[in-house]
Amino acid sequence: MPQAGPTVQSSEGLDVLELTGELVAIDSQNPGVGEAEIARRVVAIAADLGLPARIVELHPGRPNVLVELDAGPGPALALCGHLDTKPIGDARPAWHTDPFELTVDGDLAYGLGSSDMKGPVAALLLAAARWARAADRRGRLVLVLTADEEAGSVWGAEALAAAGTVAADAMVIAEPSGLRAPWEALFVGSRGICCFEVEIRGRQGHSGLSELLPPSATVAAADAIRALAALRPSHPEVRGYRAEPTVNAAVELSGGVFYGVHPGIATIGCEVRTVDGMERDTLEAELRGVLADALPDELTWELRFRADRLGWMPPSRAQPDHPVVEAAQRACAAVLGRRLPLAAYPGGTDATAFSRAAGIPCIASLGPGFITCAHGPNEYVPVGGLHQAVDLYEALASDFIDEMLRPRDPGQEG
Repeated sequence: MPQAGPTVQSSEGLDVLELTGELVAIDSQNPGVGEAEIARRVVAIAADLGLPARIVELHPGRPNVLVELDAGPGPALALCGHLDTKPIGDARPAWHTDPFELTVDGDLAYGLGSSDMKGPVAALLLAAARWARAADRRGRLVLVLTADEEAGSVWGAEALAAAGTVAADAMVIAEPSGLRAPWEALFVGSRGICCFEVEIRGRQGHSGLSELLPPSATVAAADAIRALAALRPSHPEVRGYRAEPTVNAAVELSGGVFYGVHPGIATIGCEVRTVDGMERDTLEAELRGVLADALPDELTWELRFRADRLGWMPPSRAQPDHPVVEAAQRACAAVLGRRLPLAAYPGGTDATAFSRAAGIPCIASLGPGFITCAHGPNEYVPVGGLHQAVDLYEALASDFIDEMLRPRDPGQEG
């Protein structure tokens, strides 16, 4: 069993591992208790670091935290993380450690939200504190620590963007960017999501007479699931990096009554992870075509998109040659020793709201940790990655703002 390990001090005496542990210890599950306690604690931590922080609560009980550092006229960079986590859910028995106690085993620190994304939030706070202490700083650095990201961002990024609360020339989302390896890519775009249900209706009856009844709704649902899983939605090519949609059939499934009863109703809940350029009308036509081919004529069916934001959350993308992308690559080269390949993030991030509703160019993911262990038991973050993140975010902020302030040679313009 891993044991709680010693803290590791950064080069300036700021302990990102200890701060991560303090945040992991606060329950902020969503759906669940939400962000009220962690938002209050983050404001107190910011004050201890000498950072001005305020709570922005655009819906009762769903607080966001903004840390706004103003070093005079100049460009503004926003660094963004979220304060909530997915629920532990029915995975609790599979945890080898206490989800609310950061437990170190070698270079890995285990705990709920350690990668997604309390570790990254800790790194953002410490990087901002370093940036603020530098004597030659100009421009503005804003930390945007949001509520409700894990349930669609309605009371977090969406509300902040709609209210015009966040103003910046660019934003970097500190979501974990490891899949198979740490810092695997610079995710300049994020995939969107389209969630829908298919309800299949036949005729309930005595299972001893199933050969005389219309086909079983649950058996038909199985055929529909296989057909949907095989769908490869059409999409335009995304310039600058590869991005592919995926269909996740039957993320929810219900149907049947009891033994002896021929099922008359079955419902499938599905999602499509979309990429830039896809349209819901086109996707809907493709879904309807697949279902019409897969389902028996004796049954009726209905395709229903969710009425909330999950019914169609658009993807996001930053231009691969945007200054924030170049600044991120220079920071990665300096801190990690390499530039990163460009890619589309497998899931959605707050980049969608801020890029589309607020018009802020966003990098969808650049953070320590792994998305592959998030949302499940035994989530972890590399301890070394946390320390790299503090260095990287400080370097990125300094580079982006300094580069934007650099006088341009008129001979190189136009």
